[in-house]
Amino acid sequence: MRMSKFIGLIYFSNLESFIMKIKLLIVASLATFALTACQHQTDTAKQQNPVQQPDTCNAASFQYLIGKPASTLDGMRFAKPMRLITPGMGVTMDFNPERLNIMADEKGVITSIHCS
Repeated sequence: MRMSKFIGLIYFSNLESFIMKIKLLIVASLATFALTACQHQTDTAKQQNPVQQPDTCNAASFQYLIGKPASTLDGMRFAKPMRLITPGMGVTMDFNPERLNIMADEKGVITSIHCS
């Protein structure tokens, strides 16, 4: 007569059947975690595409400055408010659609230009 195993609330007729079910559970769990990781990356990629804002400060006409030193701005005059923002610089969070924001990196190179 064959011996039966009783584990938890599940009745298995033999130990091999139990081991196969455990292996299946492990594989299913790993597949679920892998799919969850892929979904997270997809969500992150969507967040990296900013929503296009209207060009109320004429930022498009200054895009040629990207990649140039921030010192290029010294001799320029702007018809609307402008601010140069560098890393670690404190700025107000108020939204002014007429204001031109020029972002520069730690080396003083202009990296982006937008309205806000």
